[in-house]
Amino acid sequence: MKAIRLGLVGSGGMAQRRAAAFATMEGCQLTALTARNARTGAELAQRHEVELLSHWQALIERIDIDAVAICTNNDSHAPIATAALKAGKHVFLEYPLARRLDEGEALVDLAQTTGKVLRVAHPEVVSAEHRQLKKAVAFLGGLLVALFTRLTPGRGARPEVLFNLRVSGPPSLFFVYHVYPLIDLFGPAAWVEGYAHYDGLNADGAYERFVNRAVVGFVGGGTAQWTWAGGIAISRAEQYEHLVLEGGTLAYEADSWCRSTAAGAESLPPLGDDEHSLESLFLKEVRGGDGWCADLDVALEAIRIGLGAEVAAAEGRRVALS
Repeated sequence: MKAIRLGLVGSGGMAQRRAAAFATMEGCQLTALTARNARTGAELAQRHEVELLSHWQALIERIDIDAVAICTNNDSHAPIATAALKAGKHVFLEYPLARRLDEGEALVDLAQTTGKVLRVAHPEVVSAEHRQLKKAVAFLGGLLVALFTRLTPGRGARPEVLFNLRVSGPPSLFFVYHVYPLIDLFGPAAWVEGYAHYDGLNADGAYERFVNRAVVGFVGGGTAQWTWAGGIAISRAEQYEHLVLEGGTLAYEADSWCRSTAAGAESLPPLGDDEHSLESLFLKEVRGGDGWCADLDVALEAIRIGLGAEVAAAEGRRVALS
């Protein structure tokens, strides 16, 4: 079996984890990488004994690279992925799919036209826990309301990433890690409303503290609300998730889902083990799997909500989603 030769873009924490995973997989050869951070890029290249290139365009132009893993800031996802697909490379892309909706739609069309794999790295596609949640939802009737709240203290280790509208987009776009599973469970949204508040926002797009909220109505019925406050005075991060359905309620508690119905409450252990890692799934798809196509449509619908919420918050109105 011929090894898939992989190029890596990025050298941050996620890039390091992906590099470590791909490097240990049979049938995959980590060939080269490029990074904006010269120090961490050199360290990662040395660790895996691969060539460090000066720019991502040089990596994509290499004829000895079959696929590209993009693990860098949100604003660069679409330009790099677009160039890679046009160059005939398969693409493994961290979420979100794109910073702008037109970029995301164009990427989906390009992947379908070229036939090259575009795997967006949402973990639900390999998650036994998500399979169990999907099974539970199927037996509880229609959605009434889904509620998600996250409270985050401080600004984190890399505030220039999350706390910058130009680099990463609004926090409502970061909701995509929770929006994606709900789109997979309940289908696309018909409309979105949004609210955004930023403290210390400057001309460079950086800010100190934020509150973002997005509310959607699903085409198939029911609503969902996501609220995230970051950089706030709270001792530790807190997160709450509830799915209220016609036949019962699902709540995420103590790192697992719990189901409450008229008959009582019970925990929902994962339905088996995770089937694959995302990295191994990508390699399998490069060799002929097509599951990425349907997952790509879900990824597009997920950013449609986050980016629609950005418009709704800026213009103070409900935004219809196609």
